[in-house]
Amino acid sequence: MKKEFSVNLLLLLGLNLLVKPLYIFGIDVQVQNTIGPEQYGLFFSIFNYTLIFQILLEFGITNLVKRDISASKNLAPKYFSNLIGLKLILLLIYIFLTFAVGYFIGYNEEGLKILFIVLLIQIFLSFVSFMRAILAGIGAYRIDSLLSVMDKIIMILLLGVMLFTSYWEQVTLTDFLYVYLISVAITCFTAYLMLSKKIHLNKLTFRKKYLASFLRRAAPYALITFLMGVYGRIDAVFLERLLPDGDYQAGIYAAGFRLLDAYMMFALLFSNLLLPMLSTYLKDKVQMMNFLYFVLGLLMTFSIIGGISGFFYRNEIGNLLYHYSNDVWGDTLGLLMLCMIPIGLSIIMGASIMSLGKLKKQNLLFFAGVIMSIILNLILIPYYNSTGAALAALTVNSLIAIGQTVIFYSIAGVKPQILFYLKLFILIITCLFVFGWIHYLDLKINWIIPLITGFIITSGSAFLMGLLPNKLNMLLGILKARS
Repeated sequence: MKKEFSVNLLLLLGLNLLVKPLYIFGIDVQVQNTIGPEQYGLFFSIFNYTLIFQILLEFGITNLVKRDISASKNLAPKYFSNLIGLKLILLLIYIFLTFAVGYFIGYNEEGLKILFIVLLIQIFLSFVSFMRAILAGIGAYRIDSLLSVMDKIIMILLLGVMLFTSYWEQVTLTDFLYVYLISVAITCFTAYLMLSKKIHLNKLTFRKKYLASFLRRAAPYALITFLMGVYGRIDAVFLERLLPDGDYQAGIYAAGFRLLDAYMMFALLFSNLLLPMLSTYLKDKVQMMNFLYFVLGLLMTFSIIGGISGFFYRNEIGNLLYHYSNDVWGDTLGLLMLCMIPIGLSIIMGASIMSLGKLKKQNLLFFAGVIMSIILNLILIPYYNSTGAALAALTVNSLIAIGQTVIFYSIAGVKPQILFYLKLFILIITCLFVFGWIHYLDLKINWIIPLITGFIITSGSAFLMGLLPNKLNMLLGILKARS
């Protein structure tokens, strides 16, 4: 199972590490620099607002489908024919309520137009996620990997022509939104075609008793989606709604969040493969924990090194990427980079809890996270603007990560490997010392050179502590065996 995970992970990482960084740093950054922080901040705020209501669109369907089909692949045709109709009903409710609340909280005509296009984008993305969950569940990992980057490939091609050639005079927010919409629509139809070749797609059915039973089972997963959407995305909405220059502050936050979002795309790749594979280990806790530490060691090592190095080099990174960057931009970016550490732990522990199917404690934790996020944002944003929102995000995500770790071990009925977590703590201290010292020296050379030096030193420390050797040797061995 580790070999299968590693092969699929290598493919998934290879595609995503090639395509998504190219999109984020080559296209998305340039879009914000072109249309300005205010316009991009408005889009970012509305995009995050639509994610808060994603419970109405998803209702936990994707996570439950992936878990169930991984355990019993013959459920795939039945789930598709029954649930696609349910999703059509849910999207109508989603559109109505999201528009109604958006109008109530004061979005003007421009904001409502943007909201409508973003809603269409979210709907297509939801159907793509649903079909990818089925494909991953039946073991079509390679198709799932290709679909994970398809929309970004299309956006790179279209926006690349618009931004870097003379064929398009000036890219606007509207241009960006329409390209985004076209890209996800094409990806959605492609996913349908790929799925139709893998399973027999029966005609849509509406069996009330079956759907009611499924919704009851999906409710805990739906609540998780909603609560995570609120505590993870409400900060940008608060920034845009609470402050006189809210669009601009949301733009600053978006600039820092872009790097965190790039990391989360990377980390979620682990989760997307971990959940269906971990579900197969439920009866063998020793194998389950070995596999979990295998994945956790890989992700947390790079999360710690990336997060701490990003914090110390926050201003340099901000100045490199953005035309309007200043110290406030850098501070916001740095705090959001530190969020990589707790979010990485949360993503793995969250997927592990889902694989066990016991979500009550997790939902209670996320509810507490929502309350904390609202309170901290209301306190910090009026005084510290985008930096306050970033500090609130770091605080809440850290508490959520600790809480999910405690919950997992309590419901799994196993004891944590104290030595493993001690090694992670030592790596954090090592990174703080190494990157802090190198940055403090203020060497009169290009800052990328000492940054790379810090990466080499801290990665070497991870090897010496035994966090990486077995994992990387395994991956290299698989590559050699397949060549």
